[in-house]
Amino acid sequence: MKNHFKGTKKGFTLAEVLITLGIIGVVAAITLPTLVANYQKKQTVIRLKEAYTLLNQAIKNAELKEGDIETWDFGSKHFDFSEAQNFVERYLAPQFNVVKKCYDYDCVLSTKYTLSKRVYASYLETDKYRGRSLFLTNGMQLWAYSDSDEPLKKIGIVVDLNGDGRPNTVGRDIFFFEIRNNSSQVIMPGFGWNRSNLLSDNVDGCNTTAVNVAGRYCGALIQQDGWEIKDDYPW
Repeated sequence: MKNHFKGTKKGFTLAEVLITLGIIGVVAAITLPTLVANYQKKQTVIRLKEAYTLLNQAIKNAELKEGDIETWDFGSKHFDFSEAQNFVERYLAPQFNVVKKCYDYDCVLSTKYTLSKRVYASYLETDKYRGRSLFLTNGMQLWAYSDSDEPLKKIGIVVDLNGDGRPNTVGRDIFFFEIRNNSSQVIMPGFGWNRSNLLSDNVDGCNTTAVNVAGRYCGALIQQDGWEIKDDYPW
């Protein structure tokens, strides 16, 4: 009887093992990119909400010292480096844990891109826009630029969620905010727009074909979607 059972034992052949490993490899190749992308999307949303919260908290803290935001000095010019620097120094920098301030033209450590894969420099440290930059202890880099040549005074804020880390792309780890003199709440450009317009606008829309700052409205889209990156987001 013992010999009978012994003789019926079977193992896997080499061919069966190789076939099984091949199937596992194919399944992994199909599912792994999706899993990685989903993880990256979740991390992006977490960091974006963190930046949004930090900026709102900075406004509240600055109001305690400087008074209501309506009384702040936003300057009166468009893309003026001195006005942007004054705003950063007085209202923003004291509210953050700052590793380094950078007010020169070498504050962009690596090339940035739009969703349309164009090199992006607008609002950063260029001769034209002259943003003022802060490096924060949480790894974020923040630029501020003046935009106050109209009755509604604004300071634009660009945040790279992971500093010099990749992908350095608008709508992926670079997002836009605005501080306005008529609201104690930071907003993202495109706030209040129809969702389809946020996606389709051919200048700043959250798409890969916009010609100006492709992806500038992506933050507002994520916020409008309940702080979620949906399937039609141009990831």
